[in-house]
Amino acid sequence: MAKKSSILTYSKGRQYKVKLRGKVRAKGRITLYLDQYVGTTISKDGKKKTIRNLEYLKIDIKENPKNAEERNEYIERLRLAESIRSQREKILLTKGEGLRAIHLKKINFLDYFQNYLDSYKNKDIRLVRACFSHFKDYVNADFLLPAEVTEDFVKGFKEHLEENLNGDTPYNYFTKFKALCKKAYRAKVLVENFAEHLSISRPDGLKKEILSFEEIKSLPGAHCGNNEVKMAFLFCLNTGLRFVDVNALTWKNIDLKAKRLRKRQVKVKRSSKALVTIDLNETAIAVLRLRTKGQPDDQVFSLPTLEGSNKVLKNWVRRAGIEKHITWHCARHSFATNLLYYNANIKTVSDLLGHSGLRHTEKYTHAVDELKKTAVNSLPPIEIAPLKKAE
Repeated sequence: MAKKSSILTYSKGRQYKVKLRGKVRAKGRITLYLDQYVGTTISKDGKKKTIRNLEYLKIDIKENPKNAEERNEYIERLRLAESIRSQREKILLTKGEGLRAIHLKKINFLDYFQNYLDSYKNKDIRLVRACFSHFKDYVNADFLLPAEVTEDFVKGFKEHLEENLNGDTPYNYFTKFKALCKKAYRAKVLVENFAEHLSISRPDGLKKEILSFEEIKSLPGAHCGNNEVKMAFLFCLNTGLRFVDVNALTWKNIDLKAKRLRKRQVKVKRSSKALVTIDLNETAIAVLRLRTKGQPDDQVFSLPTLEGSNKVLKNWVRRAGIEKHITWHCARHSFATNLLYYNANIKTVSDLLGHSGLRHTEKYTHAVDELKKTAVNSLPPIEIAPLKKAE
């Protein structure tokens, strides 16, 4: 025979404006809900009537957990429910928005993130899209209440990025997440912005792989599945152009007689350094002479997407015997690092890359230091016979 329904209170005491309660159901299941005292009213017959707002959390627990697994589940679900209760309490105590705020906070935060992504207009939307993908992996659910975006939750996402990604990527993705939380807090979707005071440190120096001059020399002779990718990447290795810029490169940007390239960079087109002028070396000229010159507005290279180009690049590099994780942007890094390695002036390199200041270029000096250290350590040891001490 089923036990008669009864109410359990988990947050006892007058200090709680929102209480966590549980209703015992059949088969020993307890349905958790929030109970908020709103006030009183007088009924038509003159009796005083209490008004309460009940919010069922769709969280059930076992009344009597029997083993360790059930006890852990019991604790985890109670902790989640308490976290939601605490957030509701904060809304009442710190924002003074009452019931209206409670109903506003019932939206799916994943939907909010998706809407944020859909309306995002900046050039770095790829980072936001990737951040959202990792966020969904971390949440591992179809629904997330804003109240569940707690301090521990945000710290957990930060650690998730740090554990699963390398280089600048965790920093870049968490920066985009912080911007989302800031907007959500201003829109009163989040009661508190727990991401505001958290950060992921940006690694010093350059973490992308670099192709040495010797490795670059091995590329032309290796088979590549797409000749357009092959020619364009070799061109970028000798000019430092980004993928977006070489993909948009037209013949009007090229002066073959003067051996010069002038182009406005897509990524920083509003910067004073957006227009770059690059003197083309013999390798870059040789690549261009293998192309069929078209009209001024015709593209120099016809490339697949960045993702497709990187797939071709990965196989090509492997066939060249290079055991490194090379992406298209490594061409720009390799160009800058090799220039500095062969003693080019840092100001010159900065101008060629279109950097707004030397601060952005200085990161390549760390890579150069590592290359020089590797070069010195690669010298074979020389056995030196014991020398007599000078008298």
